[in-house]
Amino acid sequence: MMENQTSEYDVIIVGAGLAGLAAAKAMHEEGKSYVVLEATDRSGGKVCSKVSEDSSRYFELGAQFVSEEMTEMVKLIKEAGMVLTRTEGTQDNRVISDKSKEPIYLDFHDITDTLGAISGEHFSSKPMDQVLEKHISQKRKRQILKSFIAAETTVNSRYINAEAIKNLISRVTTTTSGLDHQASGPLSNVVKHLESLNKDAIHYLEPVVKVKETKSGYTVKTKNKSKYHGKALIMAVPPTAAARITFSSALADHYRPYLDSYTDGAVIKMTFVYDKPFWRESAVKGKQKSIYGVVYSAHEGVNLMDSSIKGGENRLTLYIGGEKAIELADVPTEVKEFYARERLIEVLGEDAENYKDYEISEWQQSPYYGGGYGAIIHHHGLPDANEILREPYHTMVFASTELATDFPLFMEGAVLSGQYAAKRLIESMSESVTE
Repeated sequence: MMENQTSEYDVIIVGAGLAGLAAAKAMHEEGKSYVVLEATDRSGGKVCSKVSEDSSRYFELGAQFVSEEMTEMVKLIKEAGMVLTRTEGTQDNRVISDKSKEPIYLDFHDITDTLGAISGEHFSSKPMDQVLEKHISQKRKRQILKSFIAAETTVNSRYINAEAIKNLISRVTTTTSGLDHQASGPLSNVVKHLESLNKDAIHYLEPVVKVKETKSGYTVKTKNKSKYHGKALIMAVPPTAAARITFSSALADHYRPYLDSYTDGAVIKMTFVYDKPFWRESAVKGKQKSIYGVVYSAHEGVNLMDSSIKGGENRLTLYIGGEKAIELADVPTEVKEFYARERLIEVLGEDAENYKDYEISEWQQSPYYGGGYGAIIHHHGLPDANEILREPYHTMVFASTELATDFPLFMEGAVLSGQYAAKRLIESMSESVTE
C-alpha cells in the first residue's frame, strides 16, 4: 500500500489470533467488508505448532489443551479435519507436591472458595499473596496455593489483584481441569482453517501504532505508514499489547485506566519425549495412581504434567511461569534445560533425564502476544477492567481471551471473545444507523 493512501472498510480488526480470526469469521458471515491487521508474519497468536519436516512429530509451542465442554474449539477442531483425543493420565491420576510427594487436590475453584470464605473484607486493591498470608495460617498450604495460582496465571501472586482473579476464575465454567483433551493433530490446522475463510482479508507485518477516532469511524496507522479507515474497530489483541498503541485523546481518556490495569504473564514451556512412561509404570508397580502432575511449591509458578496423547508418544511438559520465566529469559538455552532437568529429577528420579527429544518455547515480554497464557489485572488495577473493555464504546470494542465471559485464558475464551465482540459491534453499528 502506498504511503498516505487510505483503504476503506466497514470493520478493521487488529490482530489475527484466535479472537481476531473468530471475529473476522463472524464479519464474513454478516457480509461486512473488513480487514485484519496482523503485526507478525503469521496468524494464530499463542496457537503455534512446530511440525517436523517429515511430519512424524509436532510440538504445540503455545496453547494446547481443550475439554469437551469447550464447544467452539471442538467445532473448529472438527472443521479442520481432526478429532478430540484424550490426554493421558487425566483419569485415575494424582497431582503431587514437589517436596512431600504427597497428593494434592486443587483446581481453579479452590481459589474461588478460598476467597469466598473471606467474607466481609474488601480486598479489591490487595495482592493475592497478602490475602493468602492473612487468612491461611498453614505455611505449606499457602505455598502450594501461591504456586498453583502462579502456574495457572503465569503471574506471581504478589502482583495479582485478588478480587479480579476471583472474578476471572468464576468465568472458568468447565467441570474438568480443561486439560483432559487435545486435538489429534497440530492446532495450526485450526489456524489454517480460519485463515482460509479470511485469506484475502489478512494483512501481515502491519503492526498498528496509532488509532484515531473520526466523525465517520476510525483511522488506523501502521508502523509501515499504511492507513486504513473503518466505520468500526475491533482490537483483538491482549490489553497489554493495546496499551502500547497510541490512541486519540478521547479514546485514550476512556480506555487508558482499563488497559493499564493489566500486567503480562510470562512462561517457558518445555516438552520432553521419552521411550517409556516411567512415571506411570512405577506408579502401577507400587499400586498407586499414576503421577499426572507436580506443583512445585518451592518454585512459585513452576508445574509439570503428563502431556501425552492417549496412544501417542510419552511426554512430560514443564511450565516455568512468572518471575522465574522472566529471570531465565536472557540465559542460554542450555541453562534453561539444566534448570528444567533438575526439576524433573528431584521429583521423578534419574530416569527423568533420559529423554530422547525436547522442545522449548518462550512467551515473555512479547510486544504483540503478551507474555504468559494471558494478561492479568494487577493489584493496583481496576477489577472490572475486563467488563468495560469487552463492551463497545461508540463503534469500537476489544476482544481477547482475558475478556471472555467464559473460559478466560483458554483458547475457547479467545474464540468466544472474538464472537462476542463481533456480535456486540454489529448491534452497536445497527443502533448508530437507526439513530
